[in-house]
Amino acid sequence: MSAISNEAFARMVQEYMPNLYRLALGILHNRDDAEDAVSESVLKAFEKIHTLRKRGSFQAWIMQITANEAKRIYAKNKKLSPVENVEDYMPDFRDEYHELWDIVMELDVIYREVIILFFYERFSIKEIGEILHIAEGTVKSRLFRGKKLLKERLHV
Repeated sequence: MSAISNEAFARMVQEYMPNLYRLALGILHNRDDAEDAVSESVLKAFEKIHTLRKRGSFQAWIMQITANEAKRIYAKNKKLSPVENVEDYMPDFRDEYHELWDIVMELDVIYREVIILFFYERFSIKEIGEILHIAEGTVKSRLFRGKKLLKERLHV
């Protein structure tokens, strides 16, 4: 693949920044940690841009880096301190799904991440598996269980 200019990289990062933050916040439940995860992810992506095979795969590629970084921070924090109350952290963005977002944020991380990637970011089952480094069957089962939990909490 031909090299991506610094300007093109910056434009693509800017375009996907809300998506990266939403994913990191969904995993971490903490604004500061989510911002750190996104910052680290962008830096890692910039350093490894030469490994990107197709420019059209940039979104999935950088989302994978972000998911990995957020999980690394999550694991580190889990060892250091108890999990904080999810109600303390409201997302910076507002949309028509805000109430649903609050309920999604209450799910365990393994369900949150697939729900966010599938419904909010519109990735396919295969792409989610690649981003999270899990089998497609695992994505499907987590998505099924996550949707079931959402229905229960929404009383549908």
